[in-house]
Amino acid sequence: MILDIETAATAMAAARRDLAPYDLPQGLGGAPFADAYAFQDAYVAAIGAPVAGFKLAVNGKPQQAHFGVSEPAWARVLAPEVYPSGVALPKAAFGELCIEAEITAILGQGVTALKGAVTPGQAKGAIESLRASIELIDQRGISIAGVELGQAIAANVFNAGCVLGEGGIAPEALDLENLHVTLTLDGELAGEATGAAPQDPFEAVAWLLSALNARGTEIAPGMLIMCGTHLPLKVLAPSVSRVEVGMGPLGSVAFSRTE
Repeated sequence: MILDIETAATAMAAARRDLAPYDLPQGLGGAPFADAYAFQDAYVAAIGAPVAGFKLAVNGKPQQAHFGVSEPAWARVLAPEVYPSGVALPKAAFGELCIEAEITAILGQGVTALKGAVTPGQAKGAIESLRASIELIDQRGISIAGVELGQAIAANVFNAGCVLGEGGIAPEALDLENLHVTLTLDGELAGEATGAAPQDPFEAVAWLLSALNARGTEIAPGMLIMCGTHLPLKVLAPSVSRVEVGMGPLGSVAFSRTE
């Protein structure tokens, strides 16, 4: 374990702000990643922005096999970095922007009653809506596959925000097996898949709520939970100016990029 988490986390927060390369912490150890999450706590505190919700990571079997783990990981999504569909984002605000197409669950009032271990059925009942979303990721040239999972957790899994679609559907209306997801870049189809969720969203939310309850991390109605990508992570070329994800009955979500 590194000796001074607070100092290292503050330095990483400064690098994030300045779009500088990340100096990832060493010696954080493996599962259950207590030191990595402690570093993430300090890192997000050093950034100084309120938390709007959370994201699941490594919740597909191939990713878990790669890292040699049997459970997902999680990170925080910061409130100033949750954007409405149609937003224009300056290219200069990111070092190397990557995207993932995800279902995002919006938590309702029922989440306040969920303590301890949470079942998928309880999680489903606590979700107000499911919405199409695009996760924004800024790895600054770092390959997730090339780092230790503890390092990625410490770095908040490189989350740089969420573009959130409007409307959405009720949880009981989700047909996950037949959900067709498309990614369009500047009007050209760049990816598509059907039934490609890495994990059932209700199982994902249940696992995350249980994990957060176990460590006493605050969860509140209105928070969002990004449930994992349906398409491979896409690094955006500098020339790309418009990104759109379609999710069938969940609707579409898009953003543009400006110079």
